[in-house]
Amino acid sequence: MFNFSFSKKSIQRYVVGVAVLAASVSLTACSRYFSDGKAQNANKVVVLTPFPNATAEELAAAFTARTGIQVEQVLDSTTKILARLRIEKRNPRGDVWYSGGGCIPFMTAVKEDLLAPYIPKEHSQIPEKRGNLTMRDKSWRWLPLAIVSQGYCYNPQVTPYSEIPKTWDELALSKWKGQIEMWDPADSGTSMLFLAAAIQRYKKPNGDESVGWEYLTKVFHNLKRYTREGKPAFSVARGDTKIGLHFESQYLEFLDQQRSDDQLSHVQDNIAWYLPPESPVIADAIALIKDCPHPENGRRFIDFCLSSEGQKIINGYFFSIDPTLPPPKGLKEVTLDTLLERAQKLDLEWTAENYDRLRKQWQNTVEAANN
Repeated sequence: MFNFSFSKKSIQRYVVGVAVLAASVSLTACSRYFSDGKAQNANKVVVLTPFPNATAEELAAAFTARTGIQVEQVLDSTTKILARLRIEKRNPRGDVWYSGGGCIPFMTAVKEDLLAPYIPKEHSQIPEKRGNLTMRDKSWRWLPLAIVSQGYCYNPQVTPYSEIPKTWDELALSKWKGQIEMWDPADSGTSMLFLAAAIQRYKKPNGDESVGWEYLTKVFHNLKRYTREGKPAFSVARGDTKIGLHFESQYLEFLDQQRSDDQLSHVQDNIAWYLPPESPVIADAIALIKDCPHPENGRRFIDFCLSSEGQKIINGYFFSIDPTLPPPKGLKEVTLDTLLERAQKLDLEWTAENYDRLRKQWQNTVEAANN
């Protein structure tokens, strides 16, 4: 158990290394997932996640090594996972859902009664709020897994730091036409958070969203394309585009995919990550699926992810909910204090209530009108 209060002092970095026991991980195809149904195999847990592959595998392997329980993972996008939970509401196949580009999709799932409450004994002191951050559901239907923030990648060899957009407003300038890449909001929780944050940034007190949609339309005109495979960071590192929207965890996973430990500084010559002021900074989440087939194993998996061992694995790419752990390796001068100082004040309840509406409005009034 650890203290969930933040220290305002800068957190000293160190490197956490945990061996990957990949042989114990079972990554299932969708066909197997659907055919398994509610098979009562007491020695497994079925997990749904869009988490970085390396971290998901490492968590699963370490959990199996610790408990002997096999992990079947379905790695999919946030939007597809939420759709799957809706389809399977009366007959869930999965036990645990973790990560969704932040907690907002989980809040939507709570409103639709898709998640079950769980108060872990070792972490019953987790507060509902930590400053401006919402840390858990008030009824414990989702819990914090990590702290995530949304910024963007750029290539210092192509666009020096002095020339990058320093605010979100600047992404709408015509000078960036054909120079921005992101995932499709139809599939991506990352892109959905960008849409929701933008609307809230410009929304007037009377609820008028027109300025926000004008901004998003300009950003859409500046997109080179949606990223269909891999990450926007790949295009940025190659010099194909100048800006790629990313959480810091996605950027760090890209770095890890491109280098060995002794080549980090070389890879970072071609890719860097920037967090503008007024950026989305929120808790990412983990939850027990309501009426899941293996609830006890699901609870044990959640306990493990919140434990010191689990958090050290997550800390490879993410800011941990344990404030004693350092920033992830590769972020240079970005600390937890940096995230809190640059955090946008978001109305998460509003975002959850309007999540589907925002996605449909983007498709119907921005994409359809401008393609």
